[in-house]
Amino acid sequence: MNGQYNSFRSIWGYDTGVGGTPALMRFKGWVVGPAEGEKMRIALNVVGAVLVFFGSVWILQGVNVLPGSFMSGQMRWAVRGGIAAIAGIALLLWANWKRPRAV
Repeated sequence: MNGQYNSFRSIWGYDTGVGGTPALMRFKGWVVGPAEGEKMRIALNVVGAVLVFFGSVWILQGVNVLPGSFMSGQMRWAVRGGIAAIAGIALLLWANWKRPRAV
């Protein structure tokens, strides 16, 4: 195969998957692929925590425990805060769920 293009290896030397897309990008001995999943998990945790925090603040303002805002004493903000907090908790649980890893 002198000079021929190998369909299972890209021109940069990392393995390719179906249709030439990178499967687990090997580059000089390092596997780059799984780190992307870890970055996504961290991002989902941050978004989930922010939703829980703001949802909690909205609940407290809606039921007039935290006064001093246009949201104070308005039940619709307590309901919206509850929805945001539940969504944040669900996102945190989903992001940290232990999934079986492909071998």
